[in-house]
Amino acid sequence: MSSEKQPYLALVKHLGSSQYTFICPSPETQGRVVEKRKASRKTEDAKTAEDFFGWNLSASRETLTRIIPDSLNQSLRKAGVVKPVDNDSSNYRSTIRVSNFYTPNIPSFDTDAIPLYYIHSAFPASSDSVFFGPDTYLFVSFLGSSDRHLKQQPRSIVDVCCGSGAGAIHLARIYSDAKTYGLDLNPKALGFGDVNAGLAGVDVEFHESDLYAHISNSSETQDEGIDLIVSNPPYIASSPEDTDLPIYADGGAQFGLDISYRIIEEGAKLLSAQGVMMLYTGVAIPVAQPGFDPLLDRIRKVKDVELVEYTILHPDMWPEEIGKGAYAEVGRIQAIGAVLRKSKER
Repeated sequence: MSSEKQPYLALVKHLGSSQYTFICPSPETQGRVVEKRKASRKTEDAKTAEDFFGWNLSASRETLTRIIPDSLNQSLRKAGVVKPVDNDSSNYRSTIRVSNFYTPNIPSFDTDAIPLYYIHSAFPASSDSVFFGPDTYLFVSFLGSSDRHLKQQPRSIVDVCCGSGAGAIHLARIYSDAKTYGLDLNPKALGFGDVNAGLAGVDVEFHESDLYAHISNSSETQDEGIDLIVSNPPYIASSPEDTDLPIYADGGAQFGLDISYRIIEEGAKLLSAQGVMMLYTGVAIPVAQPGFDPLLDRIRKVKDVELVEYTILHPDMWPEEIGKGAYAEVGRIQAIGAVLRKSKER
């Protein structure tokens, strides 16, 4: 592991030794928790590692000394992970969040096992923030069914709109012999992806790319195709007043499905003869047509692929968006998992 990643590795090892646990919530939930904590002088500052690296509350020098050893503190400060608050050397903040990569499987939860952690952007979000949260947990869980749909071990895997690469990293752990790519437009996300792949001990090639641009002209893709394409793209709808949507959220027009449509239609042409595509996204269901799913309707018209499975994974995501802006006439946003397979040539 490179020297730049060593502080992160040391941090997660230290947190794991004390069974640090932080299941990352939505930005809205974190905002409410932080607002309540900051409303009282007794609770506004971090008391635990979860407060500091999870909820991103600031900590005094004394508290920080209790949370992490001084040598680790020094290396994190040198790496820019821990910084003074507003140049106040007596209080510090974390520039990252550390979350559990997987939600605990309680029936078989091994209390002695060291969890796998994930490094991502601090709270609150900025325009180039690297997202990790409820959608990611649902996406990774959905990918758990990949083996059921693949007819053979994949030789190539592409996580498009990968963000910091949770899907690519998860699949690289399962299919270690496959060549795995993570493609995204956000260079900051790709940097985090490289760090997290190192923490997970897997090889993933991350590239800055507008959807499939980086691989669409490669000889390997043209000759053999891609065996497994996965994606958890941005899917929050753009509207005229949404001028500051972060990269991780902006799904474009058509109720936020524009990017999802492109992923399916362009990806269908890149799949191998045995190729499978697994898409996790959010679908806005209109108030006037509560039984109409625009994504399902579009998928059924796509050439080169056939729909294998279409599952509603959460019936009501991001309820705080409903009735506002682009969602003025939307009743709910459902999270879905779609599995498509390359059509047999007729």
